Amino acid sequence: MIGRVVRGWRAHGLIAYLFGPGRHHEHTQQHTIASWDGCPHLHQPPQTALGRFDVGGLVAALTAPAAAAGVPQQPPGDRDGGQRTQGPVWHCSLRTAPEDRELSDTEWSEVVADLLDRTGIAGRDDPGACRWVAVRHATDHVHVAAVLVRQDTLRRVHPRRDYQRVRETCLAAEQRYGLRPTTPADKTAPRTATRAEHEKAARRHRPEASRDRLRRIVRAAAARATGPDEFLELLDANGTVRVRTRQGVDGQLLGYAVAAGGDYIRWDEADEGDNLVWFGGRSLASDLSATRLTERWASAPAPVGDQERLSVAEKRAVWAAAPEAVDHARAAVADGHDVDGVAHAAGDMLLILSHLHGDSRPALVRAADEFERAARTPGRGQPARWSRAAIELRSTSWRLARTGGDRGHAVAALALVLALAGLVAEIAAWRAQRHQAVAAAAAHRASEALTIRAAELATKVPSRVSTGKPRSHEPAMQQDQNKKPARLGMQPAHLQRTAAVPPAPRGPVR
Repeated sequence: MIGRVVRGWRAHGLIAYLFGPGRHHEHTQQHTIASWDGCPHLHQPPQTALGRFDVGGLVAALTAPAAAAGVPQQPPGDRDGGQRTQGPVWHCSLRTAPEDRELSDTEWSEVVADLLDRTGIAGRDDPGACRWVAVRHATDHVHVAAVLVRQDTLRRVHPRRDYQRVRETCLAAEQRYGLRPTTPADKTAPRTATRAEHEKAARRHRPEASRDRLRRIVRAAAARATGPDEFLELLDANGTVRVRTRQGVDGQLLGYAVAAGGDYIRWDEADEGDNLVWFGGRSLASDLSATRLTERWASAPAPVGDQERLSVAEKRAVWAAAPEAVDHARAAVADGHDVDGVAHAAGDMLLILSHLHGDSRPALVRAADEFERAARTPGRGQPARWSRAAIELRSTSWRLARTGGDRGHAVAALALVLALAGLVAEIAAWRAQRHQAVAAAAAHRASEALTIRAAELATKVPSRVSTGKPRSHEPAMQQDQNKKPARLGMQPAHLQRTAAVPPAPRGPVR
């Protein structure tokens, strides 16, 4: 089960939408299933002769405390760029997975009651709490609309950490009703593009929202760069991205923001500069802030020498040494050492390999995109410390970025992709063993994509050429189970796992 929270001002607009036909006439059998007074049938809007619902009475009852308290029902005007206050209307949608059974109205009512009790909007034994109503117009989800003004004191209510409380409600409902399990929030999910941003991209015939496109470009530049100067040069070289920075007196990068060229706030003032929609690094992803990027670049020594003019022999040496660095990282993961650091560095290597060939290697692009979720460190985005294996992996990635691609290095490239597939499978098993189901499934999909890329490379390698020692995609623990089952009890508990990875679960990526 997943949940989503939105704050707004116009209760009438929200209720009218919930009882309306929907944007694509997907709403059917609209009805109230629960309400603040325990009498949802009394608040079911009547239908007009045209088949529409008259929601005026329900909206008036729902907003009565707010009206009595003088709480505005319309958003304030422009505040000269200041932060807008949140409206009193609280809207939460709860949805089950497609394979889950259909919950009854009674079961959904219990879930909603638990939700409102956890968030503090309407406690189970609090008759003077906020007014709310739960509406169902589909088999797999419900909507909860509440006005955050208490009935008894007419004071505003400000739910604290309501997003986390919604996540807790979903996890509890999954266990109570046997629904598909999802992963607890780890607070690393990047901020997704809003509906307005998606609609703006669609109106301008762009394949994705500016926020998502900029995040992808910045993440690739951050992986390839070894410092702030190179990072900014890569962004400038893109040609479609505008950059502005904030630096300290010593020239240190303190912050930066990016904007997509042509993405204006107002088209009637279509000039550059302040009229562009700017995104700070932190608003793109937690590990793309200037602070996190500085930590990343300082985690490993930058390549020395003239890395822009490598000889053929030097490039061959870089590609030949890369699989060994990956093997060292895989051994560290098998021993349970700095898995987060290795995973983050492996994500950068996949990004660099996918960028070296653009869209001509779709399997590599898919592997990098899928593995991004598995590369995050729960609660922080990226680790605070890095092991020797992670440092070696990141340094190898930076050297690979300066070779210009795998042209002429098919054998080494095949060995590297096979080694990466094994490393990613090992990380997937480690994540699964720690019940990080979303990250484990993402790593599993990335490993599958790498296997596809290995098959493509294998067609370019003569059959008489060996790629080195045979590499297994099985995690080390699974190989140990096949060879020495009697020694399982002697191994550390965190190594006693299998290669089985659960199917991709639904759930938030926070």
